[in-house]
Amino acid sequence: MSDRTSETARLSRPSGDHIPSLQSLRGIASMIVLLRHYIICFPVGGSIGLAYEDIFLNSHAAVVVFFVLSGFVLSPSFFSRAISLSELLGFYVRRFLRIVPLLAVVTALSLLYVKSTLSTWKVPFTSPWFDGLLPHDVPLSASILAKCFVGMNSALVPQNWTIACELLVALILPFLVKACTKRLWPALLTFIVAAVLSFLAADGGGKTLPLLYTVDFVVGILTFRILQSYASRYSDLFFYVMVIGLVCTRVILEVVTGRADLSFHDPLCSLIEAVFSAFIIYGLATQNHMSRLLSVRWLVWIGDISFGIYLVHFLVIVVTARLMSSFLLPYALPVQMVLMLVPVLAISLGASYFSYRFVEIPFNDLGKKLQRHVRTALSRG
Repeated sequence: MSDRTSETARLSRPSGDHIPSLQSLRGIASMIVLLRHYIICFPVGGSIGLAYEDIFLNSHAAVVVFFVLSGFVLSPSFFSRAISLSELLGFYVRRFLRIVPLLAVVTALSLLYVKSTLSTWKVPFTSPWFDGLLPHDVPLSASILAKCFVGMNSALVPQNWTIACELLVALILPFLVKACTKRLWPALLTFIVAAVLSFLAADGGGKTLPLLYTVDFVVGILTFRILQSYASRYSDLFFYVMVIGLVCTRVILEVVTGRADLSFHDPLCSLIEAVFSAFIIYGLATQNHMSRLLSVRWLVWIGDISFGIYLVHFLVIVVTARLMSSFLLPYALPVQMVLMLVPVLAISLGASYFSYRFVEIPFNDLGKKLQRHVRTALSRG
């Protein structure tokens, strides 16, 4: 069996194997989100500064990469399996235990923070955006609190809108996989319907975001399908063009449309970024030159703990800023930003590693075990 065939076969199995470079890509995306959120906590920028941030710290593109990757890596679960009650329930249980346990831990810690006196401490050198981040004693009814713990409300974890997208799209993802991995016309129809719905849902508010971003998951599924049928490498130059296209999409659209206030959830921007993400993922999956560079151990490690980085960084930023405020006051803003970044990164990485070892891995293993039990129990009738 050739290397390429072996790689394709490995991708086809619904196992725990992962492509190291794609894991690194996930880690890079999580670090981009962390750094972008860190930067906007300070009163810096201007139009030129914001343009550079939109390119080099394009957090929206990073989130789109997450969604496309989810569609790609979850496709093997149903690519070669029939959709049955046991498969569906097993998939839902495993997906729930993959996401919600760590989210619940971060939510609980955020709840303790907003109820503590620490959240009342003033930080005079931060931006108004920071001031609205996890405010003291934020009103929380029982229903809102319950929604926070399962990712359906962003009061305690601001990035919960992405968790809601992951969980809600997971409910229909097995059917999307089947629609996209059979004949060509159902796959194209699925993509077209998802793309049209993303534009229709664009102005519907936060509750329609899962519908808006479903097309990103579909793009990931289609990328997996194409890889299974045509696993051929393309040039490294084309890969770099795709990376540039991904990070520059928002700025280019703003220039072309003449709109400096392009919505964060603009459906056209999201769709274009998803296509660029698909080419990047395909290139890494077919072991191009960048794939080998991204397979270094420390980058893969960051990818392994990336979910923790993504969930915990807001809490780390607000706590670190308040604890270091008096120490940082005598320094100029650039020095404050650098000095505070060091502990923010160290604590985020350390906490994410700890949570990966003691929360994510045990619950992932539990999810796999329960998935097997569900399959066995329902197959026996």
